[in-house]
Amino acid sequence: MKLLPVPGEGLRILLEHDEAVMLDQLITQLTQLLESHSGTALDPDPLFASLEVGGSDLTPEDPALARLFPDAYTGDEDAGQFRRVTEQGLLNRKLQDAMHVTSALGVRDHETPDGGGFVEVEITAETMPPWVRTVTALRLAIAARIGLDEAEDHDRLLADEETRGTVLVFDWLAAILESVLTIIAAEPGEPLRLGGGLDADADPEGDADPETDADPEGDADSAEGGDDAEGDR
Repeated sequence: MKLLPVPGEGLRILLEHDEAVMLDQLITQLTQLLESHSGTALDPDPLFASLEVGGSDLTPEDPALARLFPDAYTGDEDAGQFRRVTEQGLLNRKLQDAMHVTSALGVRDHETPDGGGFVEVEITAETMPPWVRTVTALRLAIAARIGLDEAEDHDRLLADEETRGTVLVFDWLAAILESVLTIIAAEPGEPLRLGGGLDADADPEGDADPETDADPEGDADSAEGGDDAEGDR
């Protein structure tokens, strides 16, 4: 994978076709998880969908959903009332974000190119928030699935053959997230410091950097648009 800054516009991501397919599959799994928890069909109007009222009173039993939709308050009654009003709208926005990213990847619309090839995606300051929120949601769900709750869990899970591959994907997503935020936020002419070893190429199957951000909450606050309840609350 290569990340290429486009001065004044954003950045261009060149994903190997297999990487793009893997990312698309991860987002598909996230979408299926969200749809399993949704109480309504997604409204085609993005505004109405994001403002839709509805949701359960209870914290989801699924650990990934519980991480994606945490309680906003410590008290059960207050948390339940808030969740009942806001959860469906938040879920709908996550679905819309995921649809945006899969559409930008476009791997479902094209046959696998000879020799693999690259999938090119451009991200601007305007299109960045759905990408950041979706990658953050993927990291939250993955962390919940493998029990990566604290930074010290990272090395233990990385050493375990059963979870090593998942941790490497988690780290790959973290590096993408940090680098996208760094490039978008950089002033014109400012030298870029890309995170996670993404100055040139990144391989989700490569060796993990022990310094890679192992915090499952990620570093996406700047792209959340002030939404205190986004994975978030």
